[in-house]
Amino acid sequence: MVDGKQQSGWSIFKRVLAEQRTQKRSMAGIACLSLAAAPLLLLPPLAMKIALDSYIGEEPLPGFIRAVVPESVQQADMGPLFVALSLLLLAAMLGQVLKFTKGVLEIYTREKLVLGFRARLFPHLERLSLSYHDEKGASESTFRVLMDTAVIPGILLDGMLPLIQAAVVVLAMSIVILFLNYQLALVALAIAPVLLLISWPFGKSLRKQWHVIKELDSSAMGLLQEAFAAVRVIKTFGREERETQRLMDLGSKSMHAKVKVSVTQGKFDAWIAILTALGTAAFLLLGAVQVKAGVLTLGELVLIAALMAQLYSPLQLMVGQIAGMQSALASAERALELLDLAPDVQELPNARSIHRAKGAIEFQAVSFAYDADKPVLHDVSFDVPQGMRVGIAGATGAGKTTLMSLLLRLYDAGQGTVLLDGIDIKEYRVADLRRQFSVVLQEPVLFKKSIAENIDYGLSGSTREATINAAKLANAHDFIMAQPDGYDTIVGERGMRLSGGERQRIALARAYLKDAPILILDEPTSSVDMRTEAQILDALERLMSGRTTFIIAHRPSTLESCDKVLVLEQGRVVAFAAPDAARSLDELMLTRAVPAKPAGKREASG
Repeated sequence: MVDGKQQSGWSIFKRVLAEQRTQKRSMAGIACLSLAAAPLLLLPPLAMKIALDSYIGEEPLPGFIRAVVPESVQQADMGPLFVALSLLLLAAMLGQVLKFTKGVLEIYTREKLVLGFRARLFPHLERLSLSYHDEKGASESTFRVLMDTAVIPGILLDGMLPLIQAAVVVLAMSIVILFLNYQLALVALAIAPVLLLISWPFGKSLRKQWHVIKELDSSAMGLLQEAFAAVRVIKTFGREERETQRLMDLGSKSMHAKVKVSVTQGKFDAWIAILTALGTAAFLLLGAVQVKAGVLTLGELVLIAALMAQLYSPLQLMVGQIAGMQSALASAERALELLDLAPDVQELPNARSIHRAKGAIEFQAVSFAYDADKPVLHDVSFDVPQGMRVGIAGATGAGKTTLMSLLLRLYDAGQGTVLLDGIDIKEYRVADLRRQFSVVLQEPVLFKKSIAENIDYGLSGSTREATINAAKLANAHDFIMAQPDGYDTIVGERGMRLSGGERQRIALARAYLKDAPILILDEPTSSVDMRTEAQILDALERLMSGRTTFIIAHRPSTLESCDKVLVLEQGRVVAFAAPDAARSLDELMLTRAVPAKPAGKREASG
């Protein structure tokens, strides 16, 4: 939906078709196989007519059959029956060959379509602003990438292609029946426009209902992710039953929503069945009268009746697909919404490349707000020469982490300019800009990979020798070698098989390996013991040498080695001076009885 309005199914279909144009050949192949199967549907009814009129009765074989069947077979007593059975077997064998070939091609195409859509959606999600991810959470993005994309190919493979095949069959059967008996054909086709007319409101209603179901399922995925990530807290506080009840409540809402879809679908199916029955009844009435009057033979009536069954089946499929496609259309609508979102951080078309910055940073009258009514930074200005160590201090919510986020261009300043080596950071290529920074967070982020892969994360193509050297510089080599598989040890989910200090030293090794000219340290020693802190500080001293460094910290001891300390209060610079200047470090840290109010929900960590 766009701004709460439901897009038309046709507009969504065109977008999906445009997104999947790389599979045009496979789609064309499936369409051709589907169309090739349509004529085979005429063979069983034709076989029944021949058995009734030419074998049991005295009618000659149809002219086009006589043209291909040898005269000896036509004259034999069992000849017509042999022809009828041969047509049945031919239809079955050719049908299975086409079905098998089409099935394999459909599976290949379906998986390629899903993979292609994910290849578009996932990197786009990665490029979206942090504000989107902060608002929506990981579960919403996960659901759209994994679940919504999985059903989108249904629009083409389970929707468009069967519709094309059904339309061809309906057209072919209509022409044949018109040729045999136009009155019966008109009776049979009278229900088609009525079926198509009632499908429109049912389709719109079903898509709205599917949107609700997908939102509920996404919420359930989010609840599960949150619960498994916080399982230690849940166990500690004994809240297992509460979390289970939350999941059951969401499941109950989803169940009722799916029952509602089933009811709507059932009403639609009932209308289709009733209208089809009325059409069949009218056909039988007129057909019986014509047989009684000698206008039709019994074999011709059976043939037309069989063709009628072949006509109504694809007609029902065509109409039913309109309702059946609504789940896939809802998923496509959700995925396309994401592709239509533009990242807040936009790269200029002619952006500059930068290989290695010198590291001079300047903020010029920078202001920023996550929300218009909640400003976080106000007119921030300061200048950091190349190689300077700058401590950043202030109460929680003062804007410290936001300041560094602007420097990394995770967000763009609302007002003012951030300069790197005298050039506005917006003029650089985003990827090049971020390569100039190594970041060590308070809570290091590790992936469920080996220790070596986690260290190498910041620099692709690294050698094992360089990885080991980085670990030694970070005072991590000894504890890594004590692990069961050394550098190949898998660290577990979020690195939970390692202690906090070990995770932090791996993060430091990652920063060493990246060897960026600018270093950002966000409370690097706040959650470790004194012994580990000494090891980390020793490694940090080597890492900071020759680099422009920003250290966010609450401990005065962490800031003692800084050249200057930038003090923020409610998003404003209140001091930018050496730690031993007129004020004491404790004063610079602004440890007040009443801390500053948080300026925005995303500044919780700094």
